Amino acid sequence: MSEPILRVEDLDVSYGTSQALFGVAADVAPGSVLAVLGANGAGKSTLARTVSGLVPPSGGRVFFDGHDITGKPAHRIRKLGLTYIPEGRGIFPGLTVIDNLKMAVAQEKRPERAPAIDRAIDLFPVLGSRKSQSAGSLSGGEQQMLALARAVAVLPKLIIADEMSLGLAPQVVEAVFQSLEATRQAGVTIVLSEQFVHRALSLADTCVILTRGRVGWAGLASEAGEEVIDRYLGDAEPTSASVS
Repeated sequence: MSEPILRVEDLDVSYGTSQALFGVAADVAPGSVLAVLGANGAGKSTLARTVSGLVPPSGGRVFFDGHDITGKPAHRIRKLGLTYIPEGRGIFPGLTVIDNLKMAVAQEKRPERAPAIDRAIDLFPVLGSRKSQSAGSLSGGEQQMLALARAVAVLPKLIIADEMSLGLAPQVVEAVFQSLEATRQAGVTIVLSEQFVHRALSLADTCVILTRGRVGWAGLASEAGEEVIDRYLGDAEPTSASVS
């Protein structure tokens, strides 16, 4: 068994006097997909933002690729190869697709920028035909594809994708998951915070279900059967979403 690329140990997070996470723990193997599931308010986004360095923990430790990143600022964590894609797409809607990609690779060495953009477009070919189109005019699924392309361009070791299907119609959600699968096939480890439970489980290797800030269940995604889903999630999975 290889060492986990990401390890979360007994993580506590508080917002003022209100505690959001209680002793959360998880291991993520290199090249795998971890699905973090839970109802609204369960702590999924708090976990994603804390691991990414955007929210300071009040207890516990986070290790990434052999580094203790507990409480480290987001820009330092990103330089280690951990990329966070937030709710709301994480793109610049007023810029063209190609300019979004150029912004994503701006910190790379100059000779590496064009190959990085080419790599992203090779992974998501539809973006190649949209190069001159403003990102804000893309469909919701294409905007999420662009967010992934921006992340993959800089060869991250791990992507934390936070609620990428939020606000999308079910048929568009499938395109987003196909993009995530392509990202995984490129060798990127993924932590996926998601409300579309069954689709997330079909992509994931392992699963953590959060209930009111605590780990209610953890194990192989293939073992999260209907009994587990009904017990810990109930009606959490959306049955419809707004078209975007």
